[in-house]
Amino acid sequence: MLMCCALHGHSQDIEANGIYYNIISDTQVAVAPAYYDGANHYQGCIILPEKVYCDGVNYEVAAIAPRAFWRSGITRIQIPNSVTMIGEAAFADAEDLADITLPLGLRNISRYMLAGTAVTNVVLPEGVTDIAAGAFEDCSYLHTIFLPYRLQTIGERAFAYCNNLSEVYCDASNPPLTMGDDAFEGCEGIQVMLPDASTTRRFEDDGTWGDEELFSLWVDEGIAVLPTMQQENVGESWTALTLGNGLAYKIYGPDGYLTAVTAADCYYLPVGAQSTDYLVVPTTLMRDEEDLQLVATAEPTAIEEVEKEPEAELKILGLDGTIYIQGDTHGLWTFIYDVYGNLWYERPAVTNWISLPGPRVYIVKVGDTVRKVMLN
Repeated sequence: MLMCCALHGHSQDIEANGIYYNIISDTQVAVAPAYYDGANHYQGCIILPEKVYCDGVNYEVAAIAPRAFWRSGITRIQIPNSVTMIGEAAFADAEDLADITLPLGLRNISRYMLAGTAVTNVVLPEGVTDIAAGAFEDCSYLHTIFLPYRLQTIGERAFAYCNNLSEVYCDASNPPLTMGDDAFEGCEGIQVMLPDASTTRRFEDDGTWGDEELFSLWVDEGIAVLPTMQQENVGESWTALTLGNGLAYKIYGPDGYLTAVTAADCYYLPVGAQSTDYLVVPTTLMRDEEDLQLVATAEPTAIEEVEKEPEAELKILGLDGTIYIQGDTHGLWTFIYDVYGNLWYERPAVTNWISLPGPRVYIVKVGDTVRKVMLN
């Protein structure tokens, strides 16, 4: 949470840590442009907070205004999950913007939202249903995009002249409707990874997705390269994770909840008063690679590290619609998710068997032990 000061005689209402906000309700603010002297003065790496404080009110950062970062000098931006709306052309023509992590609650990609930027790899959150016109137009560095299960429509010129676009990971079970014939104008030879053979056949029968000059369709077989991760404390407030390899990652917080899905080269974890572990799981959206998962630790540099006793080995098994947990679970919590990050079960690990509906794949986390389980 950041402390704000009220602005008087300015088009913005409040300012905190170099970011400007407009009050949009009694409890919410929207990120506003930083226009003065005829230019947008946002620069470098931006990590937006979930809340800001001003005049006795804790405001939730709920939106990003249209053109908030238009033609600015930002290079990467990390948007908190409190944001549910991003306005038109919010980042358009920010020519140095290469990395973006979008909030999990976002539902729509607005018109020209990232047009003309230098983004290279982007994950659209699971709830996104529509990509509006021109959203990624002229993103000449865009190489890989991950499209979610709920995606329904792709607007006119949404990916026009993204001439380096090579990979689309599409978790949608039905071909998203392209609005007009120019959604991918200027592109060719794009490899589209799909969940299974039956989905692939539906895409082959679609007028746009079945265009063999534009797309080649494949069944997703998971990640072919090993993920890498480096971490480094940035000041006293953040730990920077360098991810890379053009992969997407799901990041789970210390409470087991999904914190972010990102394909950015760098993701920032907040540093608190105590050492905190985060689980980093490579994903194609269709397939999570638990066997390649990584653990990141956000650790205060000023606090001496305390060596932790290793946990006893746990066994997590699935049989006949029941998940069995074997081993010493004293003092641990159990979290169970489906492959889309939805939480199905959360409580102290006092029960060694849990029945859940199937057939379905679950990710089970008990303490630091994480396993994928298939229930029939």
